[in-house]
Amino acid sequence: MVNNLVGGIIPPQPPIEAQTDAHVLKSRLEWGEPAFTILDVRDRSTYNEGHIMGAMPMPADELVERAVASLDKSRDIYLYGTNEQDTAQAAQQLRSNGFEHVSQLKGGLAAWKAIGGPTEGIVESKTPPGADDYNVVDRLKNHQENLQKGGTSATESIKQGASNLKEGIQEGASNLKQGIQEQASNLKEGIKEGASNLKEAASESKTPTDSNDSNVGS
Repeated sequence: MVNNLVGGIIPPQPPIEAQTDAHVLKSRLEWGEPAFTILDVRDRSTYNEGHIMGAMPMPADELVERAVASLDKSRDIYLYGTNEQDTAQAAQQLRSNGFEHVSQLKGGLAAWKAIGGPTEGIVESKTPPGADDYNVVDRLKNHQENLQKGGTSATESIKQGASNLKEGIQEGASNLKQGIQEQASNLKEGIKEGASNLKEAASESKTPTDSNDSNVGS
């Protein structure tokens, strides 16, 4: 029985195609799906300059040996090379050596970068960030633009809202103060009334001494 820890959370992934669009792979990464590997079959120096984030370097001349030693043959594998021909040859090598789920990333690294897929490497770290890299900044810019488009009306709306809030706070404070004063007055009266009643009860309990009591034993 397979212990699927993510069952019911991540929908089951259908068998991968022989060729995969960059959007499909990016979607799997964004979902955080397990059990797949991205291989970069270009030479090591090219890989170091820039590659898909998380891709493993396995140059074509070492591919089969390293893949057999480190990867399960039933695992989903996406790979890309310098061009479509190199990618196709590498994929065929893996399939010929028993790997069941191998897919070529169409367009390679260029297609991946074109859709804003994350990358890393020496050259990539020097590349100016795109708009998607700083979403907070973009949101602030959009906010500023919206305020400018709103012009005076937007500013007046903000001022009016602040004025209404201030008036509401002042009114609430006044009502609270009045309520406290009324409660204090009622409490004071209640204490006075209670003390008076207590005094009267104590006075009534002190009855005059009966004359018969004073003659007892005479």
